[in-house]
Amino acid sequence: MKTLSEYIEDMLIFKESIGYSRKSYEYDLARFCSFIESKQLNVSDIDEEVALSWCFRWDSETPTGARRRIQSVRELLKYLSAIGAGCYVIPSSFLPRQEVRTPYIFTDKELLSIFGECDSLTPTPNSPHRHLIFPVLLRLIFFCGLRPNEGREIQSADIDFDKGIMFIRKNKSRKERYVALSNDVLHMCDDYRAATAYIFPDSAYFFPAPNGAPYDHHWLKKQFQMIRGRVGLNARGSNAVVYDLSNTHINKIRTFPKECRKHTYPSEKGSDNKLTILVA
Repeated sequence: MKTLSEYIEDMLIFKESIGYSRKSYEYDLARFCSFIESKQLNVSDIDEEVALSWCFRWDSETPTGARRRIQSVRELLKYLSAIGAGCYVIPSSFLPRQEVRTPYIFTDKELLSIFGECDSLTPTPNSPHRHLIFPVLLRLIFFCGLRPNEGREIQSADIDFDKGIMFIRKNKSRKERYVALSNDVLHMCDDYRAATAYIFPDSAYFFPAPNGAPYDHHWLKKQFQMIRGRVGLNARGSNAVVYDLSNTHINKIRTFPKECRKHTYPSEKGSDNKLTILVA
């Protein structure tokens, strides 16, 4: 008989084959696997009592986090049941109610402050190129209405500089699409590419982390929370997140003041010259 970890890998491969991302499941399923192994249970031992013991909300969890954790395991148990493993399937009624969050719409003044703070970032040991990457990444998310993960995971080959279009790979709805780039956005990306060519010339990703992979969502969240605090949004009780830039994009993009669209960074290695780009 296969181990639970082997069944989990089989399920992840199956999910990927029908268009889902394994990243949506693997973290919570790894925790569930450790949970089962700590009890020294086999797959055949996952009965109602064991499965439902996973459904209690943890003290450190939000309702959304608990729902995601339980939903991932429910999908696994449905898979095991479908292939004849005979596991108990958690009923959908045990999923916590999904929270509906009201998006935060930034004012022009707040956006000006946010992008200004982005442009003042300095390198850190863990993020040696964040002063180059984050200002462009955040502007691209806002001006193109991208989901945060879509911005983080853009590959270098996804931007066609000749045609002025950007390819967005499978997203939350597992669909691919193209985004047309305005001339100023295209120039921003081209200038960023020129300015960073000596740093990561062969990177598969447009915004690579030091290990060559895209930065993860924790990094993006941490950087934005820091910026949010610096501009005083925390003091005003704002719970704004990066995703809200996409919502603000819909409301603000046509009237966004031009003074907010500037970003300056070194144009080439060892140069004191500064490159200013305007994003329309």
